[in-house]
Amino acid sequence: MSTNQHSSHSLSQALFGSTPGLKECFLEAAESGLIAGLELLGQNSHLTSLKWQALLEDGMSVTEGTRIIHAEGSAAELDSAEDYLLGPLGFASGIATRAALFKSACPPGLSLACGGWKKLPAAMKPLLREGLKVAGILPRLVDGEFVYIGKNGVKLLGGVAPAIEQGQSMDHGPVSIQVSSVEESLFAAEAGAGIIMVDTAKIEDLRAVNNALVANNFRHSTVLAFGGGVQLDQLDDIHSAGADTVDIGRAILDAPLLDLRIRVV
Repeated sequence: MSTNQHSSHSLSQALFGSTPGLKECFLEAAESGLIAGLELLGQNSHLTSLKWQALLEDGMSVTEGTRIIHAEGSAAELDSAEDYLLGPLGFASGIATRAALFKSACPPGLSLACGGWKKLPAAMKPLLREGLKVAGILPRLVDGEFVYIGKNGVKLLGGVAPAIEQGQSMDHGPVSIQVSSVEESLFAAEAGAGIIMVDTAKIEDLRAVNNALVANNFRHSTVLAFGGGVQLDQLDDIHSAGADTVDIGRAILDAPLLDLRIRVV
């Protein structure tokens, strides 16, 4: 337990430790949304001394007042439980709620991914992945194994062709490579890239790359991905410009926490 957690725990004990008997509370929604993260709560060692039960399952919708968890314990235990229930569920459920908006707006045939979880602190990554899973959004560009090589990786490996060659030598599925121009995309396709990622944030670049790949008979053998500041109202245009999959970043990662509250009864 960290110093801050230990201090908070000690204060709860000092304030509520002499309160007799068991108390009970409900964790409930303060707004509408989609619940995620319940499965991970059982792995939280700080909740082992508390008797609690999930009343819903991940993926269920809630409205204001919907009861999500029932908990029973001493006054000090219930006071401390706020630290380990509200935050994880609020974050994962906020991600799921925002991601579900993208999923519902997604045109048929376009796959949605959110690979930006790599930029989050390690402790938050499992909660983010739970939120994405509930909404049906991939945590990576495509299902299954593949080798992703970003712009910096291309430079480190000496260019597009040697980068793809090195990726293929790993025998870990198709090689995905970032490009920023039509020329790079054709060079990557010629070198055997299985996934070409246009990450310029410009839909006109995506359209130009798609047209070039079609004209040179590479389109059937490559998955075309797009990313860079993607917003909800761009999905139709991105799909019509030729993308098979789109990587959504901050529009999902910056989702507000789902507002939850604990009500002692």
